[in-house]
Amino acid sequence: MDPHTRSHLVQRVQRYFLEFLETFRLPGEDGEREGDVYYISQAKAMVKENKKTLYIKMGHLEQADRDAVSFEPQDLIAVITSRYMVVRDALNAALPQLLSKLDDPEVQAEVQKMDELKFTVAFHDLATYSGIRDLRTEKLGRLVTICGTVTRTTDIKPELLVATWKCNECRREITGIAQEFKVTTPTKCPTKHCGNTSNWKLLAESRSTRWGDWQRVRLQENENEVPAGSMPQTMDIIVRDESTERCKAGDKVQITGSLIVVPDVPTLMSPLELKATVRRSLNSRSDPSYAAGEGIRGLKALANRDLTYKLAFYGTHIDEDSDWASRGSEEKSENIRSEEKMYLSPVDKERFEQLAEHVGGGGKRDCLDLLARAVAPSINGYLEVKKGILLMLVGGSKKSTMEGIQLRGDINVCLLGDPATGKSEMLRWVSKFLPRAVFTSGKSSTAAGLTASVVKDADLDNERLIEPGALMLADNGVCCIDEFELMDVKDMVAIHEAMEQQTITLSKAGIQATLNARACILASVLPKNTYYQATLPLHKNCELSPPIMSRFDLFFVLQDIRDETQDQTVAKHIITLHQRKEEAAPTVSQLDLQRYIRLARTYKPKISPEAHALLIKCYKKLREDRSYTRGSAGVTVRQLESLIRLSEAIARVYLSEWVRQEHVKEAFELQISSLRQAERESIDLGTDDVAPSNKRGREEEGEAAPQRHKRVRITHPEYMRMGQMLLRHLAEKDAAGTKMTEGDLITWYMERVEPDLVTEEQLFQQQHLVQLVVSRMIDKDRVILVTQPSKDPLAPESRVLQKHPNVPVDSLDRM
Repeated sequence: MDPHTRSHLVQRVQRYFLEFLETFRLPGEDGEREGDVYYISQAKAMVKENKKTLYIKMGHLEQADRDAVSFEPQDLIAVITSRYMVVRDALNAALPQLLSKLDDPEVQAEVQKMDELKFTVAFHDLATYSGIRDLRTEKLGRLVTICGTVTRTTDIKPELLVATWKCNECRREITGIAQEFKVTTPTKCPTKHCGNTSNWKLLAESRSTRWGDWQRVRLQENENEVPAGSMPQTMDIIVRDESTERCKAGDKVQITGSLIVVPDVPTLMSPLELKATVRRSLNSRSDPSYAAGEGIRGLKALANRDLTYKLAFYGTHIDEDSDWASRGSEEKSENIRSEEKMYLSPVDKERFEQLAEHVGGGGKRDCLDLLARAVAPSINGYLEVKKGILLMLVGGSKKSTMEGIQLRGDINVCLLGDPATGKSEMLRWVSKFLPRAVFTSGKSSTAAGLTASVVKDADLDNERLIEPGALMLADNGVCCIDEFELMDVKDMVAIHEAMEQQTITLSKAGIQATLNARACILASVLPKNTYYQATLPLHKNCELSPPIMSRFDLFFVLQDIRDETQDQTVAKHIITLHQRKEEAAPTVSQLDLQRYIRLARTYKPKISPEAHALLIKCYKKLREDRSYTRGSAGVTVRQLESLIRLSEAIARVYLSEWVRQEHVKEAFELQISSLRQAERESIDLGTDDVAPSNKRGREEEGEAAPQRHKRVRITHPEYMRMGQMLLRHLAEKDAAGTKMTEGDLITWYMERVEPDLVTEEQLFQQQHLVQLVVSRMIDKDRVILVTQPSKDPLAPESRVLQKHPNVPVDSLDRM
């Protein structure tokens, strides 16, 4: 483009853009344009707030009234997007012209105090996005929006915008030397007979020297945009003035700006790069191949000569990327932990309030169950585990003591389960559900990778910077750690502070810093012997240290129990998911779940006096019950704090301003369930004589059989399998109105298992075992009721049984 055409284009763009700012009004519902001029109001508010950037929505240019302007809006949009770096200064210059035409004396007084060079215009809401991988030289100077994850930010540094130089030979001052991404000196002193071209001194304190702020942001591709077999690409983003400190490491952001070329001149090089440049310059004088102008030969010398430029991105607008997970799909998403104010339509608010008051079939409010079923909908069952994940997403209230000590409100959850029980799938779902969620594997994670490390930045004179780890990137989010047990012990110790105090303290390389790591930990652990052994306590089933175990609020055990009915349900769900995805969709959509959780997190429930007394009572019960203090996973004061956080999270789910007794009871039941699952050993069926088969054999041999007692035990999975079979059969008979005696129930069960039995001794042992199981379900678990006792005390098998009407079939898991 020749200079005359360029100048003409710049002038026309500035005139048309100023015309748009002076005339644009938002269209109403009826299409009429009424009210104040939108951007004049925005400019006044900008000045009163002491801001210098006016944000322009690109969609407003498309909505411009063609009758009110003398240009075609689409033509202006095309020029701005395709020639942004050419017309950028003209667009910025239109803003001071707009401010000078305002008739507000107060605004004019404030404008006089401001620097006109720092007024900028920032565009956002572009129609299309561009990936970091797609940024090539053909997009230089174009206005584009890129998306990614911030991995590093530098400190704010001063930038020389307009310099004043002093000639050291004739002492003349030269002003108005514009700087653009590098230090630019005058080409020659204008004084006659001086001829100085290199001996200059910068007058940094001169009135005509203008300084600004700048910051460098490292942006990395989102994981869902990286092609298979490729490494995530990064791009350095340069932001200025009000765009600085708009994001931090771990944020998913959209950045609007332009691709630029930054010269890699020695003034911008690090010392190591500068030495390499000098070495190449010396080689060019001594090596005849350089003098002959030969090209680069071989991969060793690739890019070592004359490639003194690199690509960077000049960002003018930074915004939160709430659509990162749903980009490329039809579903929308929302950041549940956004700090922005939440706006709900009256219809949505009424719908969510009705959801909070939803009453299930048993006449009890079941909002928690309803929302929990929407967590990881591709996984069937595990309702208690999904409740724990839901409460982790909602979280408790953060508090601080009078001494300023912060008490965490985030909930940590550990999933201990057999292979193929859906642990990793749940972690993946959480990492996609939240924008500030990091998924990592314990085997490939180190202490520095999880917390933070100190590195040298070659682009900033080897300045030492803090490289954030997974916990820092997940600040105010969730850190999902798969295969947690495979971490080295020395690396696992490094996250003790982050899990409880939610800070990371660094003391290395001359840097002493305390960094925030306010993240929930969702970890999956594989049992020590691959499969969970119910006869062993929790601490012998997993390779976790007691300090780590005590920092988890909830422990869930996921076992692969062989059950015909459950297997059929799971298989049907998986096939439906593959065949007809829409039929497997949950009642609550993902967008509604995100909005509901975001609404729930706005509540700050207070503990009522009744709930206060019940919390103390529940904690004392936990401490006194020996079944919960077995091994190293004992009950400490941390479990009381966990109970408080869970109660607050449940109160938030029900959109309550107070933590009430029913919330504490539900939290206590969930904690009891997780503790019982975690600490469950074999089920003790009581004391009995020796097995019937052995006793009869001794009588046949004529021996005096002394009465001996032994304790009959059964594994929990086996007890669950047998108990659920018996309860289902009783429920079917109750529904049909048929009476069932204990003898008939045992006979039915033996007919079902008889094909699997080989010897007569096994038959007698199984019959004796089912008798003890039925007795325990009647006397201790109380899930079976005796509606009609036996007339003969010596024949209890004739008593009539019935399933407890208020107990579901799977209730044995909570006994």
